Amino acid sequence: MEREIKSSEKNQAASVEGNFSGEKTKVIPVIEEVLQVDKKVVETGRIHIRKEVAKDEQPVEIPLMNETYDVKKVQVSNLIFDEPPKMRTEGDTMIIPVVKEVAEIKIRYQVTEEIHVVKNKTVTPYSEKVTLKKEKVIIEREEGKK
Repeated sequence: MEREIKSSEKNQAASVEGNFSGEKTKVIPVIEEVLQVDKKVVETGRIHIRKEVAKDEQPVEIPLMNETYDVKKVQVSNLIFDEPPKMRTEGDTMIIPVVKEVAEIKIRYQVTEEIHVVKNKTVTPYSEKVTLKKEKVIIEREEGKK
């Protein structure tokens, strides 16, 4: 902030023009203060912002399904059919008939054995490490000169 002191221009003009009937004129300066306000930016501090990425490995459990089959031959005694029997399923067991032709006056089918295919399901736990990223923001203030 600055201060200026100026004498009034009106009073100076009046003193120059004013000879009042031969008297001696005294000039009295009139002072006026003028205020001039300025502003400026003052740094009071700084901040630093940084970001860190943290990696975190976490195990992930995934159940894997695996199917295996057991094949067994089962002997069947003297089942005779007019037509070949069809494949069938009983629970988890698929039954495939094995036939042979038997000579008669007419052809008929005798089941000599069956093949039983049993489905077995097993669940195997499987673990794998997965890397997950997480960001963290850190703000630090640095005090400046006042």
